[in-house]
This record gives sequence, structure tokens and C-alpha cells, in this order.
Amino acid sequence: MIRTVEDLIKNLIEVGRTLIDNTGIEHRPSIGDMYEGLTKSILEKAVFEGLNLNIVVSSFIQNRKGELSYEMDAMLIEGQAKQLPFTEKYIVTEDQVIAVFQVKKTLNKSLLSDAYFNLKNVYDICELENSPPYALRILRDSYKGVFKMGIHSSKPVTNYFQSTTADHIWHCLRAEAYLPLRIVIGYRGYASEPGLRESFKNFLEDNRLISGFSPLHFPNLIISDQFCLLKGNGMPYISSMNNNIWPFYNSSSNKPILHLLEFIWSRLSYRYELDPRIFGDDLEIESVNRFLSCNIVNVMGQRGWTYHYDDISYQHFEQPLTPEKWEPVRISKDQHHVIAYLCKYSFLKLTRINWCLETTGSKVDTEAFVQELVNTGLIYIDSYKQLALLTDHCRCVAVPNIGFVAGDDKTGKLTRWVEKRIGRKIENILHIQFD
Repeated sequence: MIRTVEDLIKNLIEVGRTLIDNTGIEHRPSIGDMYEGLTKSILEKAVFEGLNLNIVVSSFIQNRKGELSYEMDAMLIEGQAKQLPFTEKYIVTEDQVIAVFQVKKTLNKSLLSDAYFNLKNVYDICELENSPPYALRILRDSYKGVFKMGIHSSKPVTNYFQSTTADHIWHCLRAEAYLPLRIVIGYRGYASEPGLRESFKNFLEDNRLISGFSPLHFPNLIISDQFCLLKGNGMPYISSMNNNIWPFYNSSSNKPILHLLEFIWSRLSYRYELDPRIFGDDLEIESVNRFLSCNIVNVMGQRGWTYHYDDISYQHFEQPLTPEKWEPVRISKDQHHVIAYLCKYSFLKLTRINWCLETTGSKVDTEAFVQELVNTGLIYIDSYKQLALLTDHCRCVAVPNIGFVAGDDKTGKLTRWVEKRIGRKIENILHIQFD
């Protein structure tokens, strides 16, 4: 379904841009109004009926104190907004707002700066209190994806952090889960992906001494014609921590509408618990180019974010990135036995691993075996020195001519992959049962 809607919106954009160009209007505010109207039309095609969703343009967010945001070009909201007298502008409460958009006909460095600070005001105005249940679900999943750790219900998550960087990233993720999506849409702009990357890098350097430039403040998605920058905070794209460095901002070419839909639909799926089949079979992973990584540094007693720029050669961008085929993790018989045990019992003490393997007649070097399990991305070691599952619905299965595999089947992805391999439908994937 997501691919079908992507094609529809791409055609709508092409037709819309042509219609606007053919008007011959040169009055900039009027051109801006037309592109805001085009964005409204696009968003109406991008969201689902029956959820009480609406799109408003040139409107304002109001927090619980009654304070108003800057004027926002477009917003996706839940429910009805309060119309300002004698205008087509509205006031919406912060809990209504699902996504905020800044719209530009042609994105350049100056307009990129304007869009950035306008969207930063969303963070400034929202009070980040009383997180709804869907925000807690987003936080839980993004935390697991970024840190490769689960959240144990009996201990405060902040007790786990071993670095200031990790602590600050946790607070970024917590705020992101509550805040609306913040998206910049430039219908025209940079002629290449490196050009967009370089412009945003220069924008950061120009503002390096100004507050308001933590990873939290970066827009979730910046589109410039066919190129975009996107955040890997697990909502929906995941960039995991690596040696206390977070590669949180990436770039991409030729897939801006797909990325736009992924961001909006993922947020809607958490908020309204939508059927994951809206995303299709989900057996391809979109490739992206690393752009910015970050960590906290202490300079003369002052803490702050430092950014590392991935300087990729222009030749790299001459070949389009192709999606990667998703596959479950291939595992050994002993790994299968332990993961299947966790599927039923949730936890296994590190000291009990060889006990668990007694029925298979195996005995392993615990340290090496545990490291191999953690490397699968399915397992982590919790604060009680126990193995636990990172996934919500882990399943193990033996596949003919392949062997044992394991993966998260929360959305039915593993089931679909197995069905494609064996060429027939299956009712359910079962793991080893323990009596």
C-alpha cells in the first residue's frame, strides 16, 4: 500500500508544480500560499480516513498556558481546530498536533535556516508533560533500537547509562516521542545530495555558538526536491549507538515521498495502533548515507554537543543506493535452543546457559557464546546479568536448505519471509516448546 500511495503523491506533486508555474504569478506570498495548498492536498492523500484527522495551513499551536507558537505553514492534526475570526487560519492545542510542516518552493541555505528556527519553536512552545500511552510505546521502541537495550520495568532507565552522551540521548528520545514530527518540504532546491549535505553542514557551522542545536532540535525530515536528510532516532529509522557515538542524521536520494510516508504512517500507527500491513510486506530496507554523528564533550567545564561529518566522495553519490533485502538472523542449533527458551520464559541467567543446553548435550564457553548471541541484535544483557529479548515477538524456525533462523515477527515480517522461501502460506511460526 505504501508504494501505491507514494506513486500517487509523486504524480500529484508533478501536476501541482506545473499548475503553479503556469499561473505566471510572481507575487511571493501568493506563490507561498499555492505551495501550502499543494502540501495540504498531498497530506490529504497521505493519511487515512476514519481517524478524525485534518490538515490546517498558516495556523498556530497553543500550549496549556495559552502561549502561541509562530505561524506554521501546515499541520496534520487530530480533531477540529479553533478558527480565527474572518480568516482561514486556526489555533490548535499541542496534544492535537501530529506533524508540523514548513513549506518552501525552492530550498536554499537562507530558507533552510528560516525553516529550522520556525520548527524549533514547536519544541519551545510544547510543554512535554503527561505523555500519552502511544508516546511511551514510541520511546520504548526507539530506546531499544538506538541503545540495543531493553527497558526493565522494575528499575529507572536512567540508572543504566554509563556516559553523559547516552544520558542526553535518552532525554532527546523521550522528548521526540511526545513532540509532533517536524518536517521541511522544499519542492525544488539543491541539485544533488552532496549539495544538500554541504549546505546543512555550513548552516550548523554558522550557528555553532548558538543554543538550540542538540539532535532533538533537528527536523525529523528535510526534503529538497529528490534529496533529503532524515533522523535515525528509531521513529521510524534506526541508527544505533557505536562506541558512544550516535550516527543520528542521514541523507538519501530519490525516495523523499517514501520517507515522508514512513514518518507520518509510523507516527499514526503508534497513535492509533494501525494494522502493520499498511506498510506492505516490509521485506526491503531502504539504504541511506551516513551524514552526521554526535556525542557530548566537556570543554573548560562546559558540556555541549559535538558533530562529526561523514565526508563521502562525490563519486559515491553517482550510483543510486539500492534497498537491502531483509532476512532473519541465521543461528546455530545451540543459539536456537537458548533463544527459544527466552521466547517462553523471557529471562535466562548467564550462569544458567550451560544448564539450559544440557538437553542438547552441548557445553559452551559462556563469554564467547553470550557475545555471539548479543551480536545477533535479538538479545541483550539486562541489569541483573540475565539474557533477555530485544524483540517483542521473537520467533525461531528451521528452514529447509538454510537451517535455524530467528527474527521479530511482530508485524508478520518473519512469517512472510518464510512463506516466500518455502513457496506456501503457513498458519503460524512456532519455536521450541519447553515443558
